[in-house]
Amino acid sequence: MQTAPPKVTVITPLYNSSAFIRATLDRLKAQTFTNWESILIDDGSTDDTVQVVQPYLTADSRFRLIQQDNRGIAGARNTGIKEARGEWICLLDHDDLWLPTKLEKQLDYAHEHNLDLLCTDAFIVTESERWVYSRGFPDIAAAVQRAPTDPAVDVFEQGIRLDFLCASSVMLKRSLFEKHGLLDPEAVPADDYDMWLRCMPDARVGFVAEPLIEYIVHSGNYSRNEIRMIEKTIHVLQTHRKRHKENPRRLKQFNDSLIIQFGFLFERLLARSSWFDTVKRLAKLAKNGPGAVSVLYWVVLPPLSRRARNSARHRLGVRRAGAEIV
Repeated sequence: MQTAPPKVTVITPLYNSSAFIRATLDRLKAQTFTNWESILIDDGSTDDTVQVVQPYLTADSRFRLIQQDNRGIAGARNTGIKEARGEWICLLDHDDLWLPTKLEKQLDYAHEHNLDLLCTDAFIVTESERWVYSRGFPDIAAAVQRAPTDPAVDVFEQGIRLDFLCASSVMLKRSLFEKHGLLDPEAVPADDYDMWLRCMPDARVGFVAEPLIEYIVHSGNYSRNEIRMIEKTIHVLQTHRKRHKENPRRLKQFNDSLIIQFGFLFERLLARSSWFDTVKRLAKLAKNGPGAVSVLYWVVLPPLSRRARNSARHRLGVRRAGAEIV
């Protein structure tokens, strides 16, 4: 007989995850809210990941394992989304850790404010430090915190300015995937950011100000390849800019954000390669959107570019905090 569906489906892609996954699943089992299912997608691991998770499958029927050939993180997440039975979906990466009340507090907040998509604050944990994620974007965090009770807050604008949602903290209704489609493998490692921007124009979005997850920074993180992350963020912003090109206000918001991202990319590329190779790589990205303006700012007119970047940063409220914004 078919059991009643769980309230929450937790989706965790696995790829050579044996070093991390026990701690992640132990934290999931410790949640004070218990009506969840965990879908583990082994995405072609070549280590002993499957053996490591087997005891969880045996001891607790809430855990389910799906094995597939390697399709990348978006492909693995999409497999889990298609198999999900819960009203709500959470994306839990194999190396991140939830605090015990994460699901309980997030669901309470979602129901209180009638939300469709919400995240929590997070602790960013490195080998040498631990810091609160939102300290890198306090103005944006404060705005999104007000959003459920303040109709004047434009959450979509905040999302264009910066991806403020730490993926392993996000909870969203399964119906949003049914409405907006699955994650885009071409956007990895910014596939989650692409999804949030698809949802934000009409979804009710919230931010739980309490850090309820630990994002563990190590050499294997997707986001540690900073150049690739920035390039894919630019790709996502350019894609959504085209969708909103008839709206002058949105167009300016996307252009401001792209100026910042092209500037970050220019700095990092120039630190690792020649000026010529840097310009060539930027120009390739610029063909897909307003990046040509950014290339002019950052390469041809360096003094103007610094003023433009400072101005855009001031408008966007983007700042550094301890480590790079991830």
